Amino acid sequence: MKQRLLGAIILAALLVILVPEWLDGAGHKSRYPEQIIIPDEPVFRPIPQVKETSPPQPVSAKEIVESSNAAINAWALQAGSFSEQANAQMMRDQLRAKGYPAYIDEQKTADGNIYRVRIGPELDRERVEKLKSKLESEDKIAGMVVKHP
Repeated sequence: MKQRLLGAIILAALLVILVPEWLDGAGHKSRYPEQIIIPDEPVFRPIPQVKETSPPQPVSAKEIVESSNAAINAWALQAGSFSEQANAQMMRDQLRAKGYPAYIDEQKTADGNIYRVRIGPELDRERVEKLKSKLESEDKIAGMVVKHP
């Protein structure tokens, strides 16, 4: 009986000492050392109404394309130029099978259409130059670096 009573007292003392230590949330606080502060919702002021004194001038599609082309310099590697579309498609398909992003650029001339097979486009000219060297060494195709489109 003494042993049971002594065991019960020890067990109760451990529970009184340890349970509050486990349940006080100290473990949660130690995992998140910084307090997270959520800012208040921002207040957006309405945009004042602007009175137009004259109607806006229409902008042509050509002007939009020219202004966007002036801002972006893209490059492509021209791998071939053909007068027959079937030949251009065959070369494009062969390049695509090798993993190159090839496409056909059609140019209309007085003598007929010219179908240019190109790889790209890329924004970095150096990457196109490296691709040109790789194409010449591996596939024996002498390409030409051109501006895209």
